[in-house]
Order: sequence, then structure tokens, then C-alpha cells
Amino acid sequence: MKKVLIVDDEKEIVDFMARFLKRLNIDSKTAISGEQALDFYKTDNYDCVFLDIHLGGIDGIEVLKQLKQLKPDVKVVVITGSIGEESKDKILKLGAIDYLQKPIVLSDFKEKVKNYI
Repeated sequence: MKKVLIVDDEKEIVDFMARFLKRLNIDSKTAISGEQALDFYKTDNYDCVFLDIHLGGIDGIEVLKQLKQLKPDVKVVVITGSIGEESKDKILKLGAIDYLQKPIVLSDFKEKVKNYI
């Protein structure tokens, strides 16, 4: 079974995404902080990580860097409220494979799931 790590400090978002993945028979784990995400990632294997950039404590950029150090081929889709070209270039250079814009539209999320999981 495929497994996804969802990281966002907004509980409603991680719950929404986890419920949707469950309907697709995809197992997921949710984290509401960067520290929690890194702890989970170190102890389990995930096919993809959906990662919010704006987190309390360790921000998403730092989490992305650390995830790539732990496993260079990890698939990370960044979640963000707004993304300019400069930010988009930065996250892609750091190793993210794509981004998902907030507010999350179910059809956009479904497309990312289809493409990367």
C-alpha cells in the first residue's frame, strides 16, 4: 500500500487531505510541525510528502532540505498559500517536484496524487 506524509500546521487541511487519500486506499500520516514531520520521516517510509512551507518552528524550506539529505530521491510536493516565480524556482532547486496552492482544490490535489503516488 502506498503511504504519504502530509505536513501542515492547519489541522483542517491535513485532515481533509488524509480523508481524501483514505478513499483512494492510500495510507497517510499527518504532522502539524516540521519537527514532527522529520521524526515521522526518520522512522517510516513514504512514497510522497505534501509539505506546507509556512510552519511554526522549523519552516517547510528547512524540512525540505533535511528530507532531501535523509533520502535524496524523496518526492516532495510543497503546499503554499501564494507562490511567485522566485519562490517556485527556489523550492524546485531545493528538490521539490511540484507545488500545490492553497486553498486546496480537490481536483488539483487529485492530479498531484495521480502524478506522484
